[in-house]
Amino acid sequence: MKKYICISLLTLCAFSATAQDFDSKPTVTIDNKEQDLHFTVGARFMADAAYYHTDFTPLQSGASITDARIRTSLTYQNWYFYADFGFGGGKFAQKNIFLQYNQKTAKGGNHDIKVGYYNDPAGSMARNTSLGSYHFISRAGASNALGEGRELGASYKYSDDHFMAYQGVFTENQYNKEEAGFNGIVLAGRYQWRPINDGVQTLMVGGNIRYQHVGGGVVEKNVIKKTLSLGQSLETYVDEDQQFVSCSLPWAQNVLDAGAEALYHNDKFFVRGEYMYKHVTKKRDSKTLFDASNNNIDTWGTLDAWMAANPLRSNNFHGGYVEAGFMVFGNPYSFDNREGVLRGLSGRSLELVARWNYTGLNDIVKGEYYSAGRNQYYPSGKMEDWPYASTSVGGGCVRSWTVGANYSFNRYVQVMLDYTYHRLSKDFLPNDKNIHAVQARVQFIF
Repeated sequence: MKKYICISLLTLCAFSATAQDFDSKPTVTIDNKEQDLHFTVGARFMADAAYYHTDFTPLQSGASITDARIRTSLTYQNWYFYADFGFGGGKFAQKNIFLQYNQKTAKGGNHDIKVGYYNDPAGSMARNTSLGSYHFISRAGASNALGEGRELGASYKYSDDHFMAYQGVFTENQYNKEEAGFNGIVLAGRYQWRPINDGVQTLMVGGNIRYQHVGGGVVEKNVIKKTLSLGQSLETYVDEDQQFVSCSLPWAQNVLDAGAEALYHNDKFFVRGEYMYKHVTKKRDSKTLFDASNNNIDTWGTLDAWMAANPLRSNNFHGGYVEAGFMVFGNPYSFDNREGVLRGLSGRSLELVARWNYTGLNDIVKGEYYSAGRNQYYPSGKMEDWPYASTSVGGGCVRSWTVGANYSFNRYVQVMLDYTYHRLSKDFLPNDKNIHAVQARVQFIF
């Protein structure tokens, strides 16, 4: 009996599969029309191969299963529950898991209330686009370094053909497992205006803003030390080494993110881009740290002298990208009004794409001397045995140019090919300037 039940369910799944555009929705549906209940299940698999050529510091060429997921959802009347779980890299990882309530308006708009673990709305347009729907093997580096990913929280969104307002409150650690302090608080919003959006072409302009109070850290000399880390790989998932573009910001207190986005598409062409800005303020208990420093013979004498020798200042970082694509043949490009993003390929199609990206994680005080051997900046302009601490941040700047081609065999299977040239500027890696990467991907999504 169980055998026939399983066969019946598999048959129902096969006949109820819906169209797939490589977005975040599973496509095999089991319906219970009497209860108005709809259960879906899907999967995603991505395998990448990459070859890198560098000036000095090596990257590890090779192949990898970069993403593998099981995805499920349940719809009941106006309620929607979604969860997906990843197995890429040989490790289990929780991905999106949320509950959403939708109320449609008489004029075609949508009110959405969402609770759970999902992408921060102000995390950038790129980060709010599913990787399975992306038109490049990797999202732009700036969005990975300066944008935010998934967070635990609640949000409200209104969207229609011409406007979207999406805002919420979140926390920085979904499990509240900070060593000290608490898991912080985030207020975020993303907004769009679409003066043209007629189903054939879309013109969109928008912006986002995000405030984070950093809550968690570690205890150091009886003081909670909060640290914010920023970084990106070189737009690849085979070797995700972030040493080329990354920085660590101790004593981080508050973070302000602001950004702008724009997009245009018609049937055959799209262009889109973003600008991202991050401002990080810092705070510490200087008196307690000063008192702790007096427990040895090398003391600064006074609190003012210690603070002058250990200055603290805010940091500013910038980044952005521009992407374009041309559909050689296939179904036309389309825009998702509720998510505010360009959809992926659907059906048999071929497209050519290009991108320019800039990520700037350098915030260096003019006139300071840098020692690569000590990985340290010196405010006096020369190396000293007892230097005052520097406030410079040398996380690196990278400019990246990518060209690629994507071919979709059908609604489920797609192959991608990218070439990227990176021009790097980082004081700690003076011998690394030119980095080349050729990458390919096979992905299966249903």
